[in-house]
Amino acid sequence: MIKGVKKTAFLVFVMLSFVSPLYLISCSGESSDDEMLIMDEEENEEEEDTGAICETENLFLEKEGLVRVDIENPSSTANGWTEARVLAGFKGDGYLVWTGSDNFNNPGQGLMKFSVKINTPGTYQFVWNSRITTGNSNTEHNDSWLRIKGDDFYGEKLNTGQRVYPRGSGKTPNPEGSSKDGWFKIYMNRLGEWFWRSSTNDNDPYDVFVTFDNAGTYDVEISGRSRSHAIDQFVLFKTDKTLEQAKVANFSEITCK
Repeated sequence: MIKGVKKTAFLVFVMLSFVSPLYLISCSGESSDDEMLIMDEEENEEEEDTGAICETENLFLEKEGLVRVDIENPSSTANGWTEARVLAGFKGDGYLVWTGSDNFNNPGQGLMKFSVKINTPGTYQFVWNSRITTGNSNTEHNDSWLRIKGDDFYGEKLNTGQRVYPRGSGKTPNPEGSSKDGWFKIYMNRLGEWFWRSSTNDNDPYDVFVTFDNAGTYDVEISGRSRSHAIDQFVLFKTDKTLEQAKVANFSEITCK
């Protein structure tokens, strides 16, 4: 037999059992409008965290002579670049490893294009943060292809001022080692760690530079060369800046191209 409080609780239970499921009971003191506002604010915070979401291409904005890009695969279909998170020290959500075949003399395979908006014309140095992900040799699995469609794309040995230009650019001299159709082979030689270095010209490393004569949009293109070479991010910085400044700069703001 149900008595007193127990009887009242039972009657409430019975009455609620016949209430339409469209009616919800909230234990908080917030109205449904307040709940919707909180949800909208959370969604906006998530959108601000991820930056622009573009149906076309991302456009990375140079600011004060600096561009810093967290490399993500721009292709929606398989292109030989595979995202990974195994090797600690990367930034962002992961890094990319070239898992396609070796393309030692055939640039353009697994092409990735990153468009940058240059607001401050001038000469910029290019450096990426990359890693050898397999083997015990510092001269294998250590390079990828790079082409920057600026007004002057070249390698330079800073202590002498000597320059080399990619084959197919119409300029000479050309680098030792592989180069074709305006592409440089870009390599590093450090085992067991992520390393900021981008060299061209075999056996006598030259740093990599590009000159932008005018403000505008320019393409940085990367393609696969040595299987198991990984790239995490890249920077472009005016020659009055330093690599150390570029490495700690905020990632470039993204808008839609």
